[in-house]
Amino acid sequence: MFINKMLMTGAGMKKVYLIGAGPGDPELLTLKAVRALEESDVILYDQLVNPDIIKFVKENVKLVFVGKQKSNHTLPQDEINQLLYEYTKDYETVSRLKGGDPFVFGRGGEEYEYLLTRGVECECIPGITTALGAAASLGMPLTHRDYASGLSLITGHRKEKGFHEAVSKLDLHNKSCVFYMGVTSLAEITSEILRNKIFASIPAMIVENATRENQRVVTGTVATIADIAKEHEISPPAILIFGEAVSFYLRMKELRKATI
Repeated sequence: MFINKMLMTGAGMKKVYLIGAGPGDPELLTLKAVRALEESDVILYDQLVNPDIIKFVKENVKLVFVGKQKSNHTLPQDEINQLLYEYTKDYETVSRLKGGDPFVFGRGGEEYEYLLTRGVECECIPGITTALGAAASLGMPLTHRDYASGLSLITGHRKEKGFHEAVSKLDLHNKSCVFYMGVTSLAEITSEILRNKIFASIPAMIVENATRENQRVVTGTVATIADIAKEHEISPPAILIFGEAVSFYLRMKELRKATI
């Protein structure tokens, strides 16, 4: 802790913040993130960052869009890493603003390592990751003594090493499994899970644009959710949730209807 404090107070030290912008709702931004944004001279931001968050920056800040969408990257990750480093040569405080949390499928670890190995001080400011934001917005606990004693966060990118084997071996008993970036691979994901046919009736959910005003939710089962998503034309950004926690959500939804 003493060493970290010494680093933070080093004279003339350039600094990069890796800031989690949360899942979408700007009110979920942390106070520390707001302070860092107000200090920043340059901000590199992503496609998934809510434009309303930009109102927290100072007037003369330099904004650089480096947004990514599936198969359509404004800049490759290696170039983003280099750009962050280059900006520290001319600016005191540089920020990398990205949706969700930088260290949960945000590639923040790659940026952190790249900068530190080049002598640039770097600090990660966590954001509410989409799984937690989506679940909270729906009143759905991802862990519950009666529904789920475990939680897995999984990338939906097919290109990840061991993707097929990992998905086919998933155990959905008494567990919540959340897939990020998996909408375009949904049929493939459910097909792999269904190699174990006992999971066919496990509840499933997709949350599109989590925590935003245009949030949409569809539910089904492992066996039906891909067809339901296609019927409703679900598109990214969205997360997939499998497990009995979805049953809890459906029960609470009916209770809310009964109390209105």
